[in-house]
Amino acid sequence: MRVLVIGTTVDKPEAHILQGLMRRGVYIHFLGTPLPEHAALLRASGASITHHNFVHRFDLKGISLIRKIVREDSINLIYALSNRGLSCTVLGLINQNIPIATYRGTVGHLSWLDPSSWLTFLNPKVKKILCVSEAVAQYLRDIKLPEERIVTIYKGHDIEWYRSDPPSRAAFDLPKEAFVVGCTAMMRPVKGVDILIQAVASLLRELPDLHLMLIGGIKDPTIERLIASFPERSRIHLTGYRKDATQLATVCDVTVMASKTREGFPKSIIEAMSQGVPAIVTAVGGMPELVGHGTAGMIVPPSDVTALADAIRSLYNDRERARELGRLGQRRIAEVFNVATTVEKMHGVFKELVEAGAVR
Repeated sequence: MRVLVIGTTVDKPEAHILQGLMRRGVYIHFLGTPLPEHAALLRASGASITHHNFVHRFDLKGISLIRKIVREDSINLIYALSNRGLSCTVLGLINQNIPIATYRGTVGHLSWLDPSSWLTFLNPKVKKILCVSEAVAQYLRDIKLPEERIVTIYKGHDIEWYRSDPPSRAAFDLPKEAFVVGCTAMMRPVKGVDILIQAVASLLRELPDLHLMLIGGIKDPTIERLIASFPERSRIHLTGYRKDATQLATVCDVTVMASKTREGFPKSIIEAMSQGVPAIVTAVGGMPELVGHGTAGMIVPPSDVTALADAIRSLYNDRERARELGRLGQRRIAEVFNVATTVEKMHGVFKELVEAGAVR
């Protein structure tokens, strides 16, 4: 099996998934711009890498590279990780029968009336869409995509990737005894950070040791106004963008993702759960699946300040329950979102596509 993987970059799970496929005998040529540490891992595992930045959906150089690699490397399957790369693949292979698989991480933004959708996920040349969650798969069913093109495969992780010494709370002006509610995100309106700030603000007088820690850049003026008017400025802590955001999760007693819509499986919640930090999420997209529909984390309705405040209060008042949810969440990542399981399932899908392509 010889696979051309096309993407802008790869994250840590994707790099390890590709490494796992190569250990199963799959030849992989990566076309894109992987980070140096991930490129090194792929090369050490036997992958070929061609660096190219897909600047738009009609990238002529990218299309030419795809055709060249397919021809010279005898590629019999394309796996596209980015929309731009997928469009260029569809255009570049317009007269060829090489099967195309792709990855889908969010709900929404597809339409049979949108020409750009026909160049990506709705194009009949795309034989399999690997959905990050069942919520994404159901969205594709709802817009009448053929069932045989849809498969749910969770992106696998390994909790050992996230083991590290916790940072000092003092470095962030957090009292040692504080109960810290954390959120790691690029803070855009859809992420619901405004709802989280309001929920925490409503609890400050009632819960004297409650603090809020926001990790990531702020891209929403509403959030900036809420921070400026926060009742007790010493109890809200802003880190900005941090390369060590994964490790900062362990500073928190609970992690929250209050997204309002279109959420897949937020990386920050997976990383926090992998380190035993309990999660509160909204009933949006794939997040209920991530926390086992409430068995390994708490779920609240989106855009509901009162419900989110109630959930935070309940864990503040019941620290043992919070610790138990943290243990259950970590176990869920280890058992359900395991990288070895992902590799096994993807290998099966790829093998099926290659064999079907050979028959055609």
